[in-house]
Amino acid sequence: MQPLYEGASSVTLESGLRVLVEEAPSSSTVSAGVWIGGGSRSDPEDQPGLAHAIEHLLFKGSSARTATEIACEIEAVGGHINAATGRESTLVYAEAPAASLGILLDVLADVVQHPAFAAAELERERGVLLEEIRNHDDDPEQRAHDLFAEGLWDPPHPLGRSVLGSLSTVHHLSRDRVAEHHLRQYVPANMVVVVCGAVSTEEILRTANRCFDDGARSMPPPCTGTPPSMHVGKRVYRLKAAQSHIYLALPGPPACDADRFALEVLNGILGDGLSSRLFQRIREERGLAYVVSSAVSRYRDTGVWTFYAGVAPRNVSQVEHLIVEELRSVLRDGVGEDEIHRAKSRLCGHLLLSLESNGSRMVRLGNAALAGCEILSPEQVIEQFDHIDAQSLERAIARFVRPEAAHLARIGSMSHRIAGRRTDR
Repeated sequence: MQPLYEGASSVTLESGLRVLVEEAPSSSTVSAGVWIGGGSRSDPEDQPGLAHAIEHLLFKGSSARTATEIACEIEAVGGHINAATGRESTLVYAEAPAASLGILLDVLADVVQHPAFAAAELERERGVLLEEIRNHDDDPEQRAHDLFAEGLWDPPHPLGRSVLGSLSTVHHLSRDRVAEHHLRQYVPANMVVVVCGAVSTEEILRTANRCFDDGARSMPPPCTGTPPSMHVGKRVYRLKAAQSHIYLALPGPPACDADRFALEVLNGILGDGLSSRLFQRIREERGLAYVVSSAVSRYRDTGVWTFYAGVAPRNVSQVEHLIVEELRSVLRDGVGEDEIHRAKSRLCGHLLLSLESNGSRMVRLGNAALAGCEILSPEQVIEQFDHIDAQSLERAIARFVRPEAAHLARIGSMSHRIAGRRTDR
């Protein structure tokens, strides 16, 4: 057993399954999650959406439980169970009063390891998946983000594919492909179990050893493919909507990069939060947008720093200019000490607030473990932010504020013709 920090430990079982535990004695609940190191990026080229389909089908019955029994067993103890598919991971999780920990882990282990993938359930769930895609495609904001993600990489890359897949790929989904992909991805060495709350580490290890398969040590599926290259330049998409969407993306750091803390502070200064420069300048001072924000997405071998605004078509050029102008202002003049202090305080405060939730603790640990990053205590994370100063920000600005390397996507109804590559959708 490896102590991570006070109250948190990590152990790898003989099968290769890693178990992380964070004890919160003052809590009365428990959050447990099984993380799988595969998401939409790992989908076969001809079957995008496969990881997401498997996530749905895990709840449709196992070798020991029917779909109804899975739901009833968790809800009978006052808990809930759910799942989410991302680009590089899938999470299956449950939360309940702490006394029900054994039930949570038993059900999670069963649905993750032994799904039945019954043909009748696949046909039923196919309809649900199709409706989810239709619902997604009916939302202009989500459709705009899909177009941005598809065009971000050059050449097209699995990171740009929709997590949901398409109507066509879901129509052609077969049980054999589902079972084969599950067998390859859902192996102990490619999974992390994270439990946070009113628990003891010894109890978790006993329960995990009982619930999760042992046997020969497994090997995780290889990470294939090359790091993606971002498309530099402008892409314009026509989309029937009352609003136009602006995405400006810059190359960012991968998941465990040492500069990730400095970039989060810089991101907070520029576009994350109500006090950020872009929110104040574009929304508060000029009233040009309802939503204006920025965020950093980090993957195992790359990262993306994205600025977004939803605006009236007539304001596209003006808002785009304001975003670029603010980036150039940072390059030219840097950032102020008060801005640095405010962004650091906000980030540390949000971290402390998140620790009130066992679910947030579980997500924090699982994300770090799957990415292969050193798992830091909350105090160590705050210390990392405390060490960010003007010199740190100068290095981050020089590395990441690169307008010449930007990818710009304009999506929606355009009020006038714009030069550049045009894609009609």
